[in-house]
Amino acid sequence: MLLSLNWLKDFVDIPRSLKPEELGLLLTKHTVEIDSVVSQADKYANIVIGKILEINKHPNADRLQLAKVDIGRAKLEIVCGAPNIKVGQLVPVALVGATLPNGVTVEEAEVRGVKSQGMMCAAAELGLGDDHSGILILGKTPSISPLSGGQPAKVGQKFSQYLGAADVIFEVDNKSITHRPDLWSHQGLAREIAVFLQAKYKEYKPDKKILDKVEGKIKLDIKVEDFTLCPRYLAVALSSIKIEPSPKWLADRLLAVGLRPISNIVDITNYVMYELGQPLHAFDQSLVDKIIVRRAKKGEVMETLDGIERKLEENMLVIADSHQPIAIAGVMGGAKSEINDNTTAIIFESANFNFVSIRKTAQKLGLRTESSMRFEKALDPNLCETAIIRAVELVKKLCPRAKITSSLVDLKKFKLNQEPINFSLAWLNARIGGSVSSQQVKEILVNLGFKVEERANNFKVVAPTWRATRDITIAEDIVEEIARFYGYDKIEPVMPKIEIKRQLASEEYLPERKIKNILALGAGLTEVYNYSFVSEEQINKLGLDIKLALKLANPLAAQQTRLRQNLLINLLENIKTNQAREEIIKIFEVGSIFSASPGDINKDASAKEKLPYQEKHLAIAIAGASDQPVGGGADVFSQVKGVVEYLFNSLDLAVNFSPVQVEPSWAAPGIYARIEAAGKTIGWIAKMDKKITASLGVKKETAMAEISLRELITILLNQPPPKYQELPKFPCVIRDLAFVLNEKILYNDIREEIINFNPLIRTVELFDVYQGAKLGLGKKNLAFRLTYQAERTLTAAEVDKLQQGLIAKLEKKFGAKFRDF
Repeated sequence: MLLSLNWLKDFVDIPRSLKPEELGLLLTKHTVEIDSVVSQADKYANIVIGKILEINKHPNADRLQLAKVDIGRAKLEIVCGAPNIKVGQLVPVALVGATLPNGVTVEEAEVRGVKSQGMMCAAAELGLGDDHSGILILGKTPSISPLSGGQPAKVGQKFSQYLGAADVIFEVDNKSITHRPDLWSHQGLAREIAVFLQAKYKEYKPDKKILDKVEGKIKLDIKVEDFTLCPRYLAVALSSIKIEPSPKWLADRLLAVGLRPISNIVDITNYVMYELGQPLHAFDQSLVDKIIVRRAKKGEVMETLDGIERKLEENMLVIADSHQPIAIAGVMGGAKSEINDNTTAIIFESANFNFVSIRKTAQKLGLRTESSMRFEKALDPNLCETAIIRAVELVKKLCPRAKITSSLVDLKKFKLNQEPINFSLAWLNARIGGSVSSQQVKEILVNLGFKVEERANNFKVVAPTWRATRDITIAEDIVEEIARFYGYDKIEPVMPKIEIKRQLASEEYLPERKIKNILALGAGLTEVYNYSFVSEEQINKLGLDIKLALKLANPLAAQQTRLRQNLLINLLENIKTNQAREEIIKIFEVGSIFSASPGDINKDASAKEKLPYQEKHLAIAIAGASDQPVGGGADVFSQVKGVVEYLFNSLDLAVNFSPVQVEPSWAAPGIYARIEAAGKTIGWIAKMDKKITASLGVKKETAMAEISLRELITILLNQPPPKYQELPKFPCVIRDLAFVLNEKILYNDIREEIINFNPLIRTVELFDVYQGAKLGLGKKNLAFRLTYQAERTLTAAEVDKLQQGLIAKLEKKFGAKFRDF
């Protein structure tokens, strides 16, 4: 958006000593970002008025012409491709070295073998509109153009002088005012300038009495069908209008902000929009029988002022007469009701439209206008009345014979949120980080238009209507208002106090890290991380209860709709993904499992906050090429069992594996056991059933173990600290025993019988298991290492005698055969 310094001075007393660049800096510091500050004279430097003397065909191009142009002090040869130039016309000429407002620098160039000594300019190239179809024609000698406010053009005259350009233009970054509908006008920005300059603010106050003198009997027929999309609609009719160029002062203002003057009535609507921020529209009264504010109908088409036919959608808001749409509400008027040279009676429209509706309509039509950009910000409905009175004032000024021929129609249904906002001075200063006085707070807010009540440094503030649409709603919004006028540069930058303390590790963190290190560094396993999501198909294939698997309300993928009940599904998927590249896969994971079982609900939570059961588990998986010995010389089940034993031994914990009566359907028959420690069952170990793994795409023999990490860590933390134990004074005796027995007899039963046979047997260690053809079908060999210890030196005869008794007992109880080969 462009701002005129001369225009701003209508509303605020800006000291002459304040340079425009300094004002631009102050605006940036307090209110909006100013991208540039440019003098109009500099904007049109090296651009003069020239007269076309001759037009000849270009010798080497059919579509180009060669014009001889008189600029007073010289006659220039200029190559031009515009079709609208004629001999005798006065045109703006950019000399070599000139930089146009659109950023183009003019250089002497050779076009198809002919030198061009300058450039005749289109309106768009001069920042005077969007038209770039032809050269901007200023007229014939002597020229009188709307651009100059009726002043004649002269050959050789500086273009800035012709325009009467004696202004300074501020370019505002629109992004910095996107949340401030009140700043899309000179009046709104002047209010802000008055506050930070502590200067006198001259607010425009409409004289409503001007509408009382109605000199006609026209009754406007207006209907608003949807007050949600149009909370307020005002209209008034005027006659005895004469369409002519605007006076110089008005043309100068529009040129300063980048608008090309068109005619007095159209220029008034643009003038009021840039002055007060409220878009207006003028209809030719003779072309409008009634006005209906409604949604577009299916299939409706309307030609807009730019000459383009636009297809309307049903939810777009339009202004229509009894036959068809005559304007797209808040965006652009229609060609069939536009002001023309023969217009003698008009209807002024001043309305407030729903900002969301206008934004969507402009986007869908690809038609973003100065009007729509303002409506998109949620304008104050009260501004409608002010703007239409101002427009009538200007019509009376420009067309003294104009008459108001209808009463003002005002249809409205709106309510602004102007609830009081309460805060204390201490609260405000704590958030600003400064020391603002109570008097400063009141002065800033009152000057910005707020209503302020203060008692004992406690404030009650009501936002003005132009800030109450969406901008000022909470106390923190007031903090911003005070801070930017108090001055961000006055707020001393202070680094926040941060005490660096050593992070306290949770009770479970260190044991968990220790367990991971044992498995990764000692056992040589690879840690994996998986999402907690699984598919219903995977759950069903494993034979798990789908009712206990929590269903996700918003799953990441269609095939991952449930939370996992255990870790084995994800580990099987890992094996499936990597089995083609690895002969042996050894992995583990620490992750959470979830259950919807009522018995697992968090009992500590309140009735409203009860959550499904969640617990961290540790899972170990090893997969090999077949059921033959792999890696360390054992099958996959034995390897997993060995890893579990290694983990517990490293943690100085005893582990036991116990059979169960009922095995899960996914486990290989007879190869499933509970993992026990400290008298508790804390997990399971199993070899996976081949049919189940095959259905999941796993081709390798797989064994797995899963342990409750919470239970394991609890046992670990409750373990008594190690005590010093003296080395035995007397030597121990170590003997090995090997037995062949039925494969169904459990290791734990044998071990328990051995350890309880005699107090002198201190330790029992199973060091070998063997099954093979030499032993016979259904047999296995278990080899134990026994340690005998006493408070004296044992003799070989004593130990031999104990060994013989032990062998006899095992043979009798288990049918075990002592193996001596």
